[in-house]
Amino acid sequence: MLPQYRGRTSDSLGWTPPPDGFALRQVLYVLRHGERAPVRPRLETASPPIVDPWNMCHTSHEFDKAVLRFNEKGGTEGVPSRVSIQRRIELAPLGSEARPGASGDCLLGELTDLGRMTMLKIGMAMRRVYVDHAHLLPEELLSKHASYLYFRSTNVPRTMQSLDEVITGLFPPTGSADTLTPVVYVRNAGQEDMTPGSRSCPRLDAMLAKFANQAASLYNPTLAQYDKHIAPHNNGQGPRVDGRPRLSGLIDTARSAIAHGVPAPIPFLDQDIMDQMETAVVHEWFAGYQAKDSTERNQYRRLAMGELLSSLYHRFDECIQNAQQPLRMSILCGHDSTLVGILQCLDCFNGKWPDFGAAIGWELFEDKKTESKDRSSDHHYVRCRYGDEVLHIPGCAAEHQHYPGHPELCTIKAFREVVVDRLRHPDGASLEEECQYLSPSS
Repeated sequence: MLPQYRGRTSDSLGWTPPPDGFALRQVLYVLRHGERAPVRPRLETASPPIVDPWNMCHTSHEFDKAVLRFNEKGGTEGVPSRVSIQRRIELAPLGSEARPGASGDCLLGELTDLGRMTMLKIGMAMRRVYVDHAHLLPEELLSKHASYLYFRSTNVPRTMQSLDEVITGLFPPTGSADTLTPVVYVRNAGQEDMTPGSRSCPRLDAMLAKFANQAASLYNPTLAQYDKHIAPHNNGQGPRVDGRPRLSGLIDTARSAIAHGVPAPIPFLDQDIMDQMETAVVHEWFAGYQAKDSTERNQYRRLAMGELLSSLYHRFDECIQNAQQPLRMSILCGHDSTLVGILQCLDCFNGKWPDFGAAIGWELFEDKKTESKDRSSDHHYVRCRYGDEVLHIPGCAAEHQHYPGHPELCTIKAFREVVVDRLRHPDGASLEEECQYLSPSS
């Protein structure tokens, strides 16, 4: 993978035709949400200042809202209805009188108009590739095709709105009375597997804290060399992993600004400074996936991403075992930590934070040239991309682990070994049991 690559897609999604005789059976995408406003006020006294609110969220302020109304006959039971509502943020600084924000002002962390356009374009690219070229999906998506598609988002407005835009781009611009109404699945936080740490897991929480503290110890002394550059823009505070605000927050705010063309302080435009700060933050958030101790590393991966990876692989396995299985495309919309977790477990992470709208794609192919009539998994291969970049998974590098001459096409057996088998607890303990363990050796 290119060392600076951050997972953005082009109009082609990096698609290339598979070898002759290969049939595309199923596709799965995991996306990071589109561009958004900063999640907290930071760098407001910088030069130039990055001031909240941003006036970049016009699309979300005009919408139809599902509501309940009493029926016309005066009954006491509510009936579903829709009403047009305009949303406007209200500003209430401490000690000041509340006042309405301007039309288009963004809430903290809100998906911006640019973010919506990014995700819409991804959906349109998916339509070009998987409808127009690969013919995995029909041109018109009707009610009878409901089982072809699976959509899921984390329970965060910017991911749900991002997925709405992707779906809009994937579907044809015009429809009929029988056009499919897509269903988007959302889980409660305690059942979410796309964000490590969402579920109650004391063992994972302890490991997350350990590596965050480790990053502060390792990198804070080195980061001190940038105090003279960063402190004038950060209320006199130098950049620190565990600072107030945290270094990850400073970088996030600066990158949000840069993505939207908002002027950022000069030090945050210096590639060397940003690279050093990013290295520290990547360690803080993700070093557990590469822990030196193999037992700890495998446990971290298992608790952080094992459940998600197992469920994603299960969709492919069902397709392999049952020719009548109808699912053709799954799209999940999550966060930067979702994509990095998957890349780390594939041993394909390049140490660079994913861009807004970054995408991981898995494609399941069947080799139709084989003479066998059984449903053997030996005839199935998986190709992975990060943005447009094809991933060469180390666990598929050996000659018997990929299609001859195509190291990017993992055998399904090798792929399962990477995303499922390696992550199983050696003694068969469940995640619930393992989450209570206080040390990796328990």
